[in-house]
Amino acid sequence: MEQVINKVGFFINSPFHYYLYETTIDKLLEKGYNCDLIINDFLQFEDEWKEMYKSNLKFIESIERGDLEAYPCSLLINNSIKYLCVVSPYYFQQLALISVYNVRMVYGAGYGLEKESFNFSYWNVFFDKILNYGKYDYSRTNIYNSGVIVGNPKFDKWFNNEIDANLINKELGIDSSKKTLLYAPTYGQHSSIDEWLDRLIKVKGKYNIIIKLHHGTAHLMSEAYKKNKFISNFKIIKDDTTNTLDLLKVADLVMTDTSGLIYDSLLAKKKTIILNTRMSNNYLLKNKEANHLRKIVPSWNSDSDLLTNVEFILGENAIEHPEEESLLRDLFAFRDGCSSNRAAEAIIDTFQNPQENILRNDLKKKLKL
Repeated sequence: MEQVINKVGFFINSPFHYYLYETTIDKLLEKGYNCDLIINDFLQFEDEWKEMYKSNLKFIESIERGDLEAYPCSLLINNSIKYLCVVSPYYFQQLALISVYNVRMVYGAGYGLEKESFNFSYWNVFFDKILNYGKYDYSRTNIYNSGVIVGNPKFDKWFNNEIDANLINKELGIDSSKKTLLYAPTYGQHSSIDEWLDRLIKVKGKYNIIIKLHHGTAHLMSEAYKKNKFISNFKIIKDDTTNTLDLLKVADLVMTDTSGLIYDSLLAKKKTIILNTRMSNNYLLKNKEANHLRKIVPSWNSDSDLLTNVEFILGENAIEHPEEESLLRDLFAFRDGCSSNRAAEAIIDTFQNPQENILRNDLKKKLKL
């Protein structure tokens, strides 16, 4: 017999997802709604992802708060337990088995990135509500009035000045006499690591360099050689257990590739560089939005002189591209520190005022979901 729990569950694969949800969970709790974390424990049976599962479990156990519990997804399924509402960053096959209502919390802006085909995929139709950053992602995911623009909840702490740069510098061991570079590449075939890491090693004596590993690079067996090279050459290496906003707070320059962190950096008003690769250069031939992004955000090719370029951009007064603010307005509708409250209100509205999604229901019947 099916049991429905009158709570909001938040599906979590990695600590990255916790930081995505954290401020929204806080707002829901303030409004009197109980919340739980739902751990994707199916990852432990996949060779490539089981290390990420172990790391995620250890991270969840380290969270010091008495108002939040965590349960494995398999436990819910095996006991026919559903949450009234489950929030997740994307669709997964067990979602229908553990929830009555489904809410997607978008986790990346996506403009001009190779990940657009994933972020804006067909599976968005299976969500009762989609929490969007701004007009750009709303126009691509809104299906039968399922979208609602809330802004970027993760950034509420940033806009409310809740991040202490002095404390972070002390914890990281930052040398105050040097500028700080944050290198945050994506993983897999679109990563800049193979083409740029040796160049970065050559300039490490002149700058504080923070390495922010993508959770793929941090945990996948196929990425182990990249991770080990970082460990052999750099002192400050952080993975998905660290909130990226903390690292952005102390960075003078952010270097990334096709990672969605490009937009976090722009939103934080940091000097930002896109590191091109042979793979991305091929992609640029076919993607006008990726080309347009690189007209707004400076990009360097792998045959360029990294030291000279870094020295130049750090010595240059901050000059915002005329189209940068327009891009940010399109991507992020709000920068007022209240996005998590809007997200919480939208989640509550999903199950308090449910709307029939005819297209969604029809597709579910056809696909037997």
